[in-house]
Amino acid sequence: GEENKEERRNEGIDQKGEDIMNFWFLLICFGVAFLAQYALGMMQMKSFTINFGKLRRQGKVAIGKKKGAFRAGSIVMFAVDENGIILDSSYMSGVTVLAKFKKLKGFEGLNVSTLKKEDTKGFPKQVQDAILEASSNYNVIMSGGEVPEPPSPLQKLTGSMKNLVTQK
Repeated sequence: GEENKEERRNEGIDQKGEDIMNFWFLLICFGVAFLAQYALGMMQMKSFTINFGKLRRQGKVAIGKKKGAFRAGSIVMFAVDENGIILDSSYMSGVTVLAKFKKLKGFEGLNVSTLKKEDTKGFPKQVQDAILEASSNYNVIMSGGEVPEPPSPLQKLTGSMKNLVTQK
């Protein structure tokens, strides 16, 4: 009787110790993952800044982006002369912070303001959308307008939650 009670109490203490160890292990894993994400995100921002700087030295830069919540997102940048003729371009497309900027070939000499869907053939859908957005953004800015920032996935989610609550 007494020995069994003592054993069960010791097993309970051992289990609590294991739970605490598991908690700390998970907390450390989350911390390491967060720091890695942060560091890689900073490297990606530095890559963007370097690429933007290279293009900016050639002229104005038209930028288009297509966010992907759970699929690849894309950013496209075109360096253009005073007439909107594309001098150079680069793009980044990917799901993770490991995506890097690459040269976007085939657009040199085209006018950024008149790019059409046909001009984007052969590129993934997200890159095509970003190319067309860069063209649209260029036209809006050159006509004196302002490009609105699209809502983030979180803003879309909270917006749809508000709509569900306000519907009767």
